[in-house]
Amino acid sequence: MATKKINSFEQYLLKGGLRSEGFERWRYSFCANSKSTGAEKRFFIELYLVNPAVSPNVVVIAQKSRVAMGASDAAAQRALTSGMSGYDSRFSGQEIVVKPSYLLVKAGVYGENGKQVNKFISSSKFNFAKTTATLKTDSCLFSADMLIGVVEVTEGELRMNPEMLCNPGFIKWELKYENSVGSSSLFGSGTNSWVPIGFKSKFVGNVVLDGEEYVVTPEKSFGYVDKSWGETLSNPYYHISTSRLTSIISGKGLESSYVSIEGEFGKKKELNGVINIEGKTFKVGGLLNGIGLKETHKCTQLPSADGEKLHWSVSLEKGEYVVDLDVYCKTSEMFVRDYEVPQGKRMLMKVLGGGTGNGEVRIFRKVGKNLELLEHANLYDTICELGEIDAIES
Repeated sequence: MATKKINSFEQYLLKGGLRSEGFERWRYSFCANSKSTGAEKRFFIELYLVNPAVSPNVVVIAQKSRVAMGASDAAAQRALTSGMSGYDSRFSGQEIVVKPSYLLVKAGVYGENGKQVNKFISSSKFNFAKTTATLKTDSCLFSADMLIGVVEVTEGELRMNPEMLCNPGFIKWELKYENSVGSSSLFGSGTNSWVPIGFKSKFVGNVVLDGEEYVVTPEKSFGYVDKSWGETLSNPYYHISTSRLTSIISGKGLESSYVSIEGEFGKKKELNGVINIEGKTFKVGGLLNGIGLKETHKCTQLPSADGEKLHWSVSLEKGEYVVDLDVYCKTSEMFVRDYEVPQGKRMLMKVLGGGTGNGEVRIFRKVGKNLELLEHANLYDTICELGEIDAIES
């Protein structure tokens, strides 16, 4: 078996000051079918590492650590911040502001009755091997071509620790994957970066969710892999991605096509990413690629006969081409995932997302004052997300 060439973006990227005020998120998503019923579900597995140097030996969940302090509470403060550096404490009855510090493994499933299960691990309890780009903990392995892990949260644990911000449940996975098409371009701003490592990723293996087994096959996995890192998360946050497209014009599957768009980056709140329709590539933002590009995007709430939906829309115009993208997802098939920001202060990035979005993309070419339709395609199993950083209420 040939040794896989490691992409530099597959390495552990938090260095220098980012280890005390920074984050790194690895995201994997794929479709699988129930072994007993054949029903399809889209799963996700994430690794979120935040401020590993602040408290390497003790998990610190910042939104839990809001303690009113008096002059006699020095002992409580020492216990709370034991082993930590880089915290900001305030005395005389005011709260202690603590930065989060941990590795979070988040895994779950999108769609109706979707759920997420979280596991928090101190940063000293993982090892990273640069030669194979492999991160190991006691129960999980993330590498450049393999994912193994298990996460379980009981109802009792969640009652005792509501700051875990997840659902009770059990999920176990053993997967191999290959990123057949990925990006060599880095997107982002001065404070955070993002790269779609796998626009089209093929997964194989199995997942067990609350006792039910799901089978993952390469041709039906429609996988996606990306990574983001930096000082803080993009705010607001906007994401669309899928590699499952079918031409409305020809009726055929578009095997070489994919969509991956993320934002909002920088002061102009721009999107970055790529729309590729059978070899015709439209780059959205990113260094020099955004020159001459007109781009608008939004997300709106829509009532409908079959339930309330959110509508993501992106419109691009560059040179002789116009691209319109629309994705719809039922709110009943979405839920909120929470991420503590590196700066702490009881601030959470709340991401409302789903993995069952459907929609359309249209590619036009300008011919005089008219538009010639080049391609019109359906999008399926689309990951669609909208997020914003918000303060936790007292």
